[in-house]
Amino acid sequence: MNWAKVLQFSLKHWKEIAVVLSLLAVTIKTRLDYQALHKAYEISKQETEERIDALQAIHSEEIARREHALEEYKKALEELQDNYDESREDLEREKQKKTKQFEEQFTQDKEALANAIISTFNFEYVE
Repeated sequence: MNWAKVLQFSLKHWKEIAVVLSLLAVTIKTRLDYQALHKAYEISKQETEERIDALQAIHSEEIARREHALEEYKKALEELQDNYDESREDLEREKQKKTKQFEEQFTQDKEALANAIISTFNFEYVE
């Protein structure tokens, strides 16, 4: 094949050759764009998965902190309840002790009991 025939064929069919070359260029460009788009999609997908993993870790940490705070609250509440019950029992014992003491005083010395009540509650004794 000599160059003269190739040149003559090319000049005669230049439009068809241009269309084929244009289609080839468009096909190559489309394939490159698709590959770039696919790569961008994969990167976006990976970043989204990383964000989801980070959010799940943060969520797990928040749940752990909440559970710890609830445990601390329950312990503090239980301690307060125990202290309250203990104080209430102490007051009840003190009340019974005072009542018993006043009963003994009343049977032995009514005047001293009346004076104690008057001084404690600022009552005025009326006969």
